[in-house]
Amino acid sequence: MTLEDVLEELDGGGEAQLLEPRTDFDSCIAGLGVRFHDGPLAVYDVDLVLQHFMDSGMSEEEAQEHFDVNVAGSWVGNGTPMFVRFIEG
Repeated sequence: MTLEDVLEELDGGGEAQLLEPRTDFDSCIAGLGVRFHDGPLAVYDVDLVLQHFMDSGMSEEEAQEHFDVNVAGSWVGNGTPMFVRFIEG
C-alpha cells in the first residue's frame, strides 16, 4: 500500500482526522489503523513527527513535550489519529 492509497482511504468521507498542516505531516503517516469500532484511522510515525518539530526549531525536549501534550494528548473524536514507534533492527 502506498501513501497515496492510504490518503485516498482516509479522505474517503470517514471520520479520520489528519494532522495539520497536511503538507508538513502527510509524509509522517505510517499506515492505517482501527480502534474498537473506529477506522480507518491515520497512524503516524512518532519519530517523523518529532523530527518535523525539531526541523521547525524546537529542541528535542521541546518537541517531545509539545508532542506529548498537544498531539498525543489530544482527543478530537472517533477519528483521532494513532501514533506508533517502530522497533529498531
